[in-house]
Amino acid sequence: MTAPRMPGIFCLEGAWNKRIDDRVSVLPTLEMLERLERSTYVHRDVGTEEELYHYLAKWCQAGYRRYEVLYFAFHGVRGGIRVGRGTVTLYDLAEKLNGKAKGRIVYFGCCSVMKDHKGVEEFQRLTGAKVVCGYTKDVDWVESAAFDLLLLESLTSDARIDARVNHLRARYGDLTKLLGFRSQPSFDHVRTAAAKAAL
Repeated sequence: MTAPRMPGIFCLEGAWNKRIDDRVSVLPTLEMLERLERSTYVHRDVGTEEELYHYLAKWCQAGYRRYEVLYFAFHGVRGGIRVGRGTVTLYDLAEKLNGKAKGRIVYFGCCSVMKDHKGVEEFQRLTGAKVVCGYTKDVDWVESAAFDLLLLESLTSDARIDARVNHLRARYGDLTKLLGFRSQPSFDHVRTAAAKAAL
């Protein structure tokens, strides 16, 4: 009898510093979740727009459907991510995904991307994503890394997605406010029995 397949995270990560010998990465978080048997992952370093779009096309293929969570780990700006020397906007990303995120989750582990409220709403509409989440503020590395672990574990759980998001807000409210965590849809009005039971 084979063990059930773990849910998957598809992580694309940009360079955090200019030095190529710098070892800062979100990879240890992904490794920990896999060691704890919460989720498995794909992790790819991205240095150019061409690489970004190449890997996004891979995520859209049927063979990668088990990787429900698409995790962008980049420097961010309002409404976009920094790739190489340029900025890729939410609209650019939405064009490439072209509705193929339907029923899946997109997480921007990047500073300030979610500050563009209208852009995020349009991104969700164009991609078909079940949920888009991330930060509205410039975030501290260690604080956001701690939250990444909690968030990614929650996003890959079996609970309903509104219950997962509300559980995080209820249990780690100070941290979500400090980081400016936001989801689209917000689920603020949905305080379900499932969410309360998860506490």
